[in-house]
Amino acid sequence: MNSAIGLKVLAGKKLTDLPPAELAGALAAAEHVLVDVGTGDARTAYRQAVAHPEWLVIGVDPAWQRMTETAVRAARKPAKGGAPNLVLVNAAIETVPAPLHGIADAVTVLMPWGKLLRGIVSGESDVLAGLRAVAKPGTPLEVSIGTSIWRDPIPLEIRGLPELTPETVGSTGLADR
Repeated sequence: MNSAIGLKVLAGKKLTDLPPAELAGALAAAEHVLVDVGTGDARTAYRQAVAHPEWLVIGVDPAWQRMTETAVRAARKPAKGGAPNLVLVNAAIETVPAPLHGIADAVTVLMPWGKLLRGIVSGESDVLAGLRAVAKPGTPLEVSIGTSIWRDPIPLEIRGLPELTPETVGSTGLADR
C-alpha cells in the first residue's frame, strides 16, 4: 500500500480509510506505540489502550470481522469504556501497509494461528520482514505461543511444524532482534 493512501481500519462495524494526516496526528500525540500483530478479536489490544491512554495501540489482523465487537466498544466515549487511542487495522503482517512501517516502540504477537503461527515457527521471510517493518530499530518483539498445541491431538494446521525449543527459536531469525 502506498503511504499516501490511508489504512483500512475499523470504525464501529465498518471498514473505512484512515487518512495519513489522522494517523500522523495520533502518532505525534502518543508517548508509546504498541503494535499487536494477529490481534484476533482485539480484546488484548483494547485492554492495553484503556490501561495506557497516553499510548497509541494498533491491532493488526486480516480477519477484520473478528474485531468488530471490540471496535464498537472502543468507539464509545472514554467515560463509557471507549478507547480513542486504539486503531484496528485490516491487514496481514506479511503485506503490512507502508503507513505502519517503522512506527512501533513495541510489537506483540500473542497466541498466533494460521499463516502467522507457521511464519513465526518456521521463520518465513515474509512474516519476519513484516514484523521488522513495523518496528523502530531496537524495538522489542514479544511472541507468546501456547506449547500445548503440540500435544496430541495435534491440529492439522500445525502438523509438521517443529516444536519450539531454544534451538528452533534461534533458527527462525527472531532471536537476532
